[in-house]
Amino acid sequence: MELKSRDGLARICKFKGVETPALMPVVNPNLIVISPAEMRERFGVQAIITNSYIIWKNRKLREKALKEGLHSMLDFPGLIMTDSGTFQQHVYGDVEVNYLEIVKFQRDIGSDIGTILDIFTEPHHTHDEVKKAIDETAKRGKESLEIKGDMLLAGVIQGSIYPDLREYSAKVMNQLGFDYFPIGGVVPLMESYRYGDVVRSVIHSKMILDPSKPVHLFGAGHPMFFPFAVLLGIDFFDSAAYIKYARDDRILFPDGTRHLKDVKYPPFFSPIFDRYEINEIKEMKKEERTRVLAEHNLYMSLEEIKRIKEAIHEGRMWEYAEIRAREHPRLLEAYREILKYGKWLEEYENISKKSAFFYTGEESLKRPIVLRLKSRARKLSLHRSVIRLKRPWSREREMIPDAEVDTPFGKIPVELEDIYPVAQSEFPFEEEDEIPENVEYVKKEEYEIRKIKMIADYQFGRGAGIALFSGEVQLIKSKNTGKIRNVIVDGKHVASMRAEDGFFSLRIEGAKRLHSHIPYPRLRVVVTDDSAEFNKVGKNVFAKFVIDTDPEIRPGDEVLIVNKNDELLAVGKTLMNRFEMLHFSEGMCVKVREGVEKN
Repeated sequence: MELKSRDGLARICKFKGVETPALMPVVNPNLIVISPAEMRERFGVQAIITNSYIIWKNRKLREKALKEGLHSMLDFPGLIMTDSGTFQQHVYGDVEVNYLEIVKFQRDIGSDIGTILDIFTEPHHTHDEVKKAIDETAKRGKESLEIKGDMLLAGVIQGSIYPDLREYSAKVMNQLGFDYFPIGGVVPLMESYRYGDVVRSVIHSKMILDPSKPVHLFGAGHPMFFPFAVLLGIDFFDSAAYIKYARDDRILFPDGTRHLKDVKYPPFFSPIFDRYEINEIKEMKKEERTRVLAEHNLYMSLEEIKRIKEAIHEGRMWEYAEIRAREHPRLLEAYREILKYGKWLEEYENISKKSAFFYTGEESLKRPIVLRLKSRARKLSLHRSVIRLKRPWSREREMIPDAEVDTPFGKIPVELEDIYPVAQSEFPFEEEDEIPENVEYVKKEEYEIRKIKMIADYQFGRGAGIALFSGEVQLIKSKNTGKIRNVIVDGKHVASMRAEDGFFSLRIEGAKRLHSHIPYPRLRVVVTDDSAEFNKVGKNVFAKFVIDTDPEIRPGDEVLIVNKNDELLAVGKTLMNRFEMLHFSEGMCVKVREGVEKN
């Protein structure tokens, strides 16, 4: 799994040729309405899921799959995952194949990702019942891993509604070394709109699971829940809803489900409604109508995935989820449940975003990036007078108030006026100047020196401002805006202030200053000797070469790359936090800006 783009836990990755987040449409080989080939050619589907037990149980299908292979039988060259029959066992009481036989069968028919035959748990099961089911699943999983061959094997995370058991299950499956992690047992919760329980199930699994491996939310096939699952780091979904709903004359839309008979003006664009009038569809024969509605439902589901990817790319996944949360009271409840885990989510939150912070409601001020701002600003607070100012706070003033500004985010030192999200935010509030008469002022030149030191302390921790900017300081400003762009200290370029988010990009001279004054392991990413030779001449850091890091590192942070002896090699910008760097074995984790040696 290779990380390509992210917005907090929401991420775009490459996995076995598939770009995630991705939807795997469920294909029932006994009753194919839209063929896998058509899904790939017309809809761009890269991965599908089918049920190996259904194939095994049908003698003709079983023989065909063993003879031709699964990809040939389904005429689909992309990624194919197979389920094991767990849900059938849960519904019907038993299956006619044991847990090892079904794994061998999945292996022998050429499944790309097979699934163990786990024990399904229901919301009404007791804590002890669920614990026993997890232990039995783990026993089966251990034996199944020994016979999987080259097939990737999915270890299902169960735990019902018990957060501690979700963590326990995730820990056990992690230790066994599965390749892929579906989160199971959520279908009964989804069907009863218990989205808060689904959120807890996902979070307490994700807290433990290896972040370098895909996480799949089994049975969460309705597009209205996709944004919230992706916000929590879900990579794959499977969906039979596109065909199940079509058979019942139900139509999927991003904001919910409507019955065909109740729709007069389709509220979202679909090629189907471009091709047919709604009344034409209502008058079709059952088989044709089912096919047409299935195409629409599949299109709606895949389009929602595209919207989510664009939100990740633009850095506005939280805003997108907030807007979507207003579409159903239970979704809003789920989103508020997510926000309760803000402290943990902050560990994965980018230092800044491509897009401005948009306020959509009271929940906006509980996003992880706001929690970070409040926490760091509070540590820097000098207990000054509190004022109100219109942005930009310093404007063309020659004298700047020595104060904290009362903002929607809380009290912020005036020197932090340009950092994200303070300056890059939009609120439906009018700003007014309100400065008490007893406030002291400082000259602009003095303010600017205090400003760069304050931002450094916010970005790198207390003491960083002094470490970076002690000496003869020269500020290079933009001719167009008059804002600080580069900082020269004692004739050396130590840092540049980024126009887009107000933070510093370090130069190697700045890295040297921080390295000398900030104790190990702060701000460090420690790499192997094999990597060090490349990093010191400016090559990027790849996750598989990382030995250790500062626990406080966040995605987008400026970091010092060092060897195991704490010798400075380079400076760069992170793509991952510590937990991720220590688990990923593919892809870049630090984009190096400058090494100690020139190429």
